Amino acid sequence: MAVMAIDTAGPEIGVALLANGTVKEWSGRVKRGSESALGKAVAELLEGGSLLEGIVVSVGPGAFTSLRVGVATASGLALASRCQVLPVCSLRARALGRPGRVLSLLDGRKNRAYAALFEDGVPVGEAVDWEPDRAIALAKGASFLAVGEGALVWRERVLQAGGQVAVEASRSPVAEMTALFERHPDEVVPPEGIRLRYLRAPDAQLPKDAPS
Repeated sequence: MAVMAIDTAGPEIGVALLANGTVKEWSGRVKRGSESALGKAVAELLEGGSLLEGIVVSVGPGAFTSLRVGVATASGLALASRCQVLPVCSLRARALGRPGRVLSLLDGRKNRAYAALFEDGVPVGEAVDWEPDRAIALAKGASFLAVGEGALVWRERVLQAGGQVAVEASRSPVAEMTALFERHPDEVVPPEGIRLRYLRAPDAQLPKDAPS
């Protein structure tokens, strides 16, 4: 089975291809031009002529524009390959393969954190969009591992709360995401069924008198 995973929720975006039991991946920190960087990486991974049977894509929370780029890329590939897509919460993706108590954190900007707590990969409660200290307090009361870009941004606060910061905390989890497609067949959707998971309304709003 050839499965591609795409993650553009954080500053470090990534794409991975699982084919013939081997995972190849690309990731990089991209401030601008994520469309170009992602498109080039996808093309290079597919050079071997792999026929995609499924795509896994992070759908948020995360950076608004980058998420749309990732989902649009996944949708286009799925339509071209006539395959289905597995949408994945970007916070859940970052906790994949990490045992114990894990706090997944992404920098929501404007002194806000996107966060979710996991126990052996199982979510404990809902994802939140809170002030950083309040978000980190989700894991208080027991030792925990912090992952995601936010773990680096608020490293000192995580340590003060009794947590540890994962090695390569900001790394895109695309390699781990490739295995999800086969494990969760009940969650796959057609390309047109992908829905972005925003925890916050976008800053840009249509004028009240704009035509519908």
